[in-house]
Amino acid sequence: MSKKGFTLAEVLVAIVIGLISVAAAFSAYNYYTKSYEAVSQKAKVNTSARDALLLITKDLRNAGYIGTTFIQNNCENLNELNVRQQLISVASKKSGIAGKYNQSDYLVLWYAISPQDRKRVKYFIKKKQNVNPPEYYLARDVNINPNGQNRSGCPAFSRAYNMPVDEELLVANVVDFQIILKDKDGKVLVPVCSSGCGSVETKQGVLNTTATSYGNMPLGSANAPYVHSADIYLTVRSPKEVYKSNRSYRIVNGEANHGGSINVSSDKYYRETFFASVHTRNLSIPQVPVTNTSGSVGEGQGYNR
Repeated sequence: MSKKGFTLAEVLVAIVIGLISVAAAFSAYNYYTKSYEAVSQKAKVNTSARDALLLITKDLRNAGYIGTTFIQNNCENLNELNVRQQLISVASKKSGIAGKYNQSDYLVLWYAISPQDRKRVKYFIKKKQNVNPPEYYLARDVNINPNGQNRSGCPAFSRAYNMPVDEELLVANVVDFQIILKDKDGKVLVPVCSSGCGSVETKQGVLNTTATSYGNMPLGSANAPYVHSADIYLTVRSPKEVYKSNRSYRIVNGEANHGGSINVSSDKYYRETFFASVHTRNLSIPQVPVTNTSGSVGEGQGYNR
């Protein structure tokens, strides 16, 4: 009777081929898994940053809006000079809310949301509590009638209404946040600051008093109606390491003498800067031809006059 089977050599060859196949499959799986994780990390950064830019853009477009009857009816009982002094504000390198590299901006803006109510929105870098190593995120505060409801007929203070958003986390792992304000000629406009101004704005003359059609104002407030556009720079880091080897970064956001410059120590994280330029339509009202009673055509007021 004949017996059929594999020889020792054939078995060894089969084992070697099997091991090679398993190693190839594992290598391919490992490669695609790491590639997927890297793409996933970049996608998370992209999604969170773009969602934040949309929200900041919306608030900047609303900044400075004052309804036709707001001065007479506002719950804060503010006169026109008070309201005009609080339209938009940017403070640089403000201690405690300037991020890991102590150079990010602090954006505050105001706009009416009804004939009685006004909204104040803040954007700033916030350090997470009880996290080591330290992590920073872009936070957003919202206050309705921030000076209090001081006019009769307005509802009593309610935290749920008057402070609906408190240090909301918009984007995690933020490296830098810069707001560059420009006039109608595209020139950087400073100082534009009326809240939380620091040493940078003091050097720019923010406390100097200047005459306006609404009365005397600090220069930081008087410059606000000349803001024609706002450039937003938001640099975000991936939550997890992405690269196999360390990489160093130099991040430059803004323009010479305005904005920020960071040298980041070598690491394996992915970083990306997102940019948007916004027309501040309620601060810069276009000039249009108008006709007076005699029939001649003149120029309307506004548009960063």
